[in-house]
Amino acid sequence: MYLSTHQWNVMIIIISGMLLRITLAGMIGLGVDESYVVSVARSFSLSYFDHPPLHFWIIWLTTHLTGSESSMVLRLPFIAMFAATTWLMYCFAARMFGERAGVYSALILNISPVFSLSSGSWILPDGPLMLLMMASVMVLHKIFFDPAAKLSWLWWMAAGLLVGLGMLAKYHALFLVIGSLIFILTARERRTLLFTAGPYLAVGVLCVVFLPVVIWNMEHNWISFLFQGGRGSATGIYPLKMLGNIAGQAFWVLPWIWVPLTWVLAKGVLAGPGAGLKSPCQDKQWFLCCMAVGPIFLFTIATLWGAQGLFHWQAPGYLMAIPLLGLAIDGWMQRDMRITRVWLTFSVTTFLLIVMLLGTHTANGWLRQVEPQWFKQGDPSTEALDWRDLPQYLEKQGLPGSQAGFVVTADWIDAGKTDYILGGKLPVLCLNNEPHHFVFMHNLADFQGENALIIGRERIITEALPMYQMYFTTIEPVGKVPIKRAGIPEFDVVVFYAKDFTGSFPLPYK
Repeated sequence: MYLSTHQWNVMIIIISGMLLRITLAGMIGLGVDESYVVSVARSFSLSYFDHPPLHFWIIWLTTHLTGSESSMVLRLPFIAMFAATTWLMYCFAARMFGERAGVYSALILNISPVFSLSSGSWILPDGPLMLLMMASVMVLHKIFFDPAAKLSWLWWMAAGLLVGLGMLAKYHALFLVIGSLIFILTARERRTLLFTAGPYLAVGVLCVVFLPVVIWNMEHNWISFLFQGGRGSATGIYPLKMLGNIAGQAFWVLPWIWVPLTWVLAKGVLAGPGAGLKSPCQDKQWFLCCMAVGPIFLFTIATLWGAQGLFHWQAPGYLMAIPLLGLAIDGWMQRDMRITRVWLTFSVTTFLLIVMLLGTHTANGWLRQVEPQWFKQGDPSTEALDWRDLPQYLEKQGLPGSQAGFVVTADWIDAGKTDYILGGKLPVLCLNNEPHHFVFMHNLADFQGENALIIGRERIITEALPMYQMYFTTIEPVGKVPIKRAGIPEFDVVVFYAKDFTGSFPLPYK
C-alpha cells in the first residue's frame, strides 16, 4: 500500500511511540489503579463500581486469551489502542485542515504525558475512551459536513454505537452528545437536523449499548452513579483549589503545550460559530470547540466549589482541541518556521528526557540514591512497585491455603496490590469504609469460621487492627515483608494471622 510522505511521518511517530511504551511496560510494575483493575477484572461483571466495564472486559479477555497477567502483556492492548488513536487523530485533522495539520496533531498527541503515557499505555479507561472518541468525532464530522451523510440512518447509527461504546469506557463520552447538540443549535444551517430521525436513532442506539451499565447499577442501588456524582458535591468556594487544578492540568499536558493549546481553543470559542457554511474553516473549528469545551469547563469550574478534581479528567476536552493546535502549528511553520521548529524540537526532547528520567527512576529508584532529600515526604513512584516479595515470604511461612482461607486488607489500594501479586490464589476481602468494587466480589458469610491473613502497608494495618479485633477470635503478628526495588527496601508490608472470622463486617454500598 502506498503511503504519502506525511503518512510515513505519522507511521514513524506511531512506531517510535509504541517502542517507547513497550519498553516502559516491561520496566515498570502496575500502578495502584492498574493492580486494582486486574484484580477485580477476574470477576466478570456487567459493570463495576468505579467505572463502566470496557477496560475491565479488555483485561478479562486478554488474561483468558494469553493466560498471562504480566504487566507488559496486559498493557499491550492499551498501547495498540493508542497507536490506533494516533492514526485516527492524523486522519481526522488531515480531513479537517490538511495533511500537515494532521501530522502536527499526531505529534502533539504523542508528546503530552496525559495522552502518551496515561492513555497510551496504562491499564485505565482513558485508553479505549480516547480511541472511541476519535472514531466518534470522525463519524460526527462526516454527518455534519457531508450533505449526503447527514440524512443517512447508517451514519447516525454508527455515531450512536461509537459514542455508546465510549460511554462503556468512561462516562466522559457523554460530552460528545452534549457537544453535538450545542453545535446543531448554534450552527443555523444544521438546526433542521433536530427535525429528522437521525439524532434520535443515534441516541436510541447509544442507550442500548449502554444498557449493561444501567442494569448493573439498577441491581446495585445506582451506586456507581451516586459515587461519581458525589465527587461533585459543593462544600464552599475555593478559588485556590481551582487554580491548583488548572496548574495540575498544565503539568499533565506539559506547560509549553498546554499554553498554546488553551490559547487556540479560547480563540476558537471567542470567534463563535462564524457564518456557518460561508466560513468553512471557522465552522470546523467551532465544531471542535463544541466537542472540547464541556469536560474542560465542567471539571475545572467544579473544583471552585470544592468538588474532587483529578488533573486528567479534562483530557478528553484537550484531545478534541489538538487538531486546532495542529492547524495553528501549520500556519506558524509557514510564517516563522525557525521559532516553531525550536519549540517543537524542545517539546519532543523535553518529553523524552522526562520519560527517560522518571521511567528509569520508577524502575530502579536511582534518583532516590542520588538526591535522597527530594523524597523526604515520600516517593510516589513506589506506587508502581509490584509486591513481588510478598508471595515469596508467604511461601516460606507455609501460609497460603494451608492455614488461611482468605486475605483481609484495610484499603482498596492494598487489596489490589495484594490480590494481583497473589494471582487470585486466595479470595481478598477489603474490610473498610471504602472497599470499591471488592465489596461486590465475595459474600462475607461464606468465610464465617475461617482463618485469614491480614495484609497491608504497616500504617494502614496498624490503624485497622483495633477495629478488626471484634471480628476475629485472635489476631497474631506473622512478620514484616520489605518491598524492594532493585534490591533496596522501599517500605514494609505487614502480615497478621487472624482466626475464626465472624462472617460479618459493616461494609458500605449495600
